[in-house]
Amino acid sequence: MQPLIKKIEALVLSISVQSGVGMIETMSEKDETKKAIFKITGQTPLLTKDGHQIGASAIPVKGRIIAFVDSKTPLPMVSPPQITPLLVIFDQYDKKGEVAIGVFDQMLFSEQLKLKLHLKDSTEIVNLQGKRVDKEVLSGKMLIVFYSTTTRSIPAQTNPTKIIVTDVLPTE
Repeated sequence: MQPLIKKIEALVLSISVQSGVGMIETMSEKDETKKAIFKITGQTPLLTKDGHQIGASAIPVKGRIIAFVDSKTPLPMVSPPQITPLLVIFDQYDKKGEVAIGVFDQMLFSEQLKLKLHLKDSTEIVNLQGKRVDKEVLSGKMLIVFYSTTTRSIPAQTNPTKIIVTDVLPTE
């Protein structure tokens, strides 16, 4: 059974650091009463929409982020909820493209995402430290996939521009 990753889109209200942990206070774009605090640790990838690593200070207040969380992680009973995401993407308004995170099989298909990847020679495949990774090790790993378009077929298919291989797998 693959982990279920939930995508949360939000506007940044404030960013602070408490005891070495970045705290990003957010609110839902669709419902201003829905607020959350995302706890960013040294292990939380913080990336731009085109896959470049950034620091929390690069995200402006009122900026838009996309957080990916393990839906099986229990939430503390505080309001607003404090969540440690698997990944945070700063969704710059001037950047086009999509980001997906999931586990892919040997055929580069993700059952959860209903997405099939077709690699090209130009597809950049790296780990979180930016070092090149061989495409033969993608199966069974948590992948952060950056792409521009998909087919309208089922499953959707895409030629990703960049794949980041991460060893971070949520609990099953």
